[in-house]
Amino acid sequence: MNKKGDVSTTILVIGVFAICGLALLSFYLSGIDSKETFSRLDIIKNVNSIADEIRFYKNPEINKNPEEIMEIFGKEIQKGSIVYSAKKEGGNYKITAILYEDKYDFVIFGFGEKIPVFSVEYTFKT
Repeated sequence: MNKKGDVSTTILVIGVFAICGLALLSFYLSGIDSKETFSRLDIIKNVNSIADEIRFYKNPEINKNPEEIMEIFGKEIQKGSIVYSAKKEGGNYKITAILYEDKYDFVIFGFGEKIPVFSVEYTFKT
């Protein structure tokens, strides 16, 4: 019945679809990978877990020396492309985790030297 109302409603609907499409395209092109984000959160979780384990052994009820019990103090532990290490500096414990990736990535093959792309360093006193 009202042709003027139909045209403006059509333009509004097309505009909403265009804005939603552009937003989705923007997220796609930004390159944020949820798998990569979750793997980095997992690294932080593992560092906190190591810190909790050190605090557990330092607990007066347990009264053990974490440097003697935990193998992370003697050498670096490598889990895939992540390297974990810990050391005691004075009265502080320092836990480090570094994620390495290949410098050059071609489809599914990586080659070249490994470069650090993400690191976590946690220092605390017990």
